Amino acid sequence: MRSDLLEELKEVTHFLAERNRLSGSEGIKEVQAFVKNFIKKKLKIPFFEETFYVEKSLPVEGKVRAGNEELRAYPFIGSQWGEVEGMVVDESEEVTGKIALAKVGGERESEKAKRLKERGAIAVIFYLEEVDSPYFGTLNGESLVALSMERDISRELLGKKVTLISRVRKTKITGRNIYFDIGKGPFLYIIAHIDSKPFVKGAIDNALSVALLLILAKELKNTYSFPHRIRFLITDCEEMGLEGAKHHVKNLKHTFYAVSVDSIGWINPAVLYKDHAGYNGERIMEKFYRHLKDLKIDIPFRESRRARSDHIPFKEKGVQTLFLTSNPFTLRHTFYDTYDAIDWDVVVMWFDVISSFLRRFHKL
Repeated sequence: MRSDLLEELKEVTHFLAERNRLSGSEGIKEVQAFVKNFIKKKLKIPFFEETFYVEKSLPVEGKVRAGNEELRAYPFIGSQWGEVEGMVVDESEEVTGKIALAKVGGERESEKAKRLKERGAIAVIFYLEEVDSPYFGTLNGESLVALSMERDISRELLGKKVTLISRVRKTKITGRNIYFDIGKGPFLYIIAHIDSKPFVKGAIDNALSVALLLILAKELKNTYSFPHRIRFLITDCEEMGLEGAKHHVKNLKHTFYAVSVDSIGWINPAVLYKDHAGYNGERIMEKFYRHLKDLKIDIPFRESRRARSDHIPFKEKGVQTLFLTSNPFTLRHTFYDTYDAIDWDVVVMWFDVISSFLRRFHKL
């Protein structure tokens, strides 16, 4: 990767990562305007914007009242509004009529909340084992109060009677996807989501990947002439349930391959051969494996039951999908996912690998 491109990548990433990118916020409108201006003035490529609408319960405020103490907590996207009083017990114990304290991991939070509710839990407090930060998550379709707190504080609540206070706001969100093409022929998508969870910077997840797509397009736009049209898709509302990608694939045509770039730039680069929605594309993963062997670069192929990203709606349409990410990524959806956490040596590796993969794709 040329040094001038790396410096520009850092500048764009920093701009995106310092803005609140919660879907529907003024911050995400600002970064979307920045992206469109970059495409128009620096890439000089026509782009398209598609608008869609979703309704979600967004967090406003959360508290846990324990005796005379009032502790800060953070409602999940999709948490119910309300106040719940009960005893806090570990998720492994009898939870009927109680508030379950649940560790993030293993299964997705919506699945865990559903299972705990079926066992009789009246609410859930989530915590991260690996990092002492609240975890900012999403509940999809579960009517339950779900909050997150720091690990050590939440553990001190075990055995205590507390009141959970969840304040959320049902909001109609205008989502906006941005996309543009290089080349001609059937589509090969490369996808990154621009939005972040509430309250966090989301530098690695996923400001960096959006910036990487823009700089990648800058490098390729004058030299790419192979028999696939690369469509660069920057989605919105990924963190609310892959809503932008779900909208986009409604009119999908002539698409055989899709590459999701999500949460790269951490110390554990990985290709996920199997994620929350099952196996990814055998043909495209074989191409990528051969490419890595040719480059003599070792990136492990891993499985993750929890991992999701915007390639999944494409996979459900029968498209061959490739998922490039970091696994494990312990800073995901926490206060620590900031610009300073990015490993730029890993970023340069990813840039070179992805750029050359797109150039060689038809030969692999």
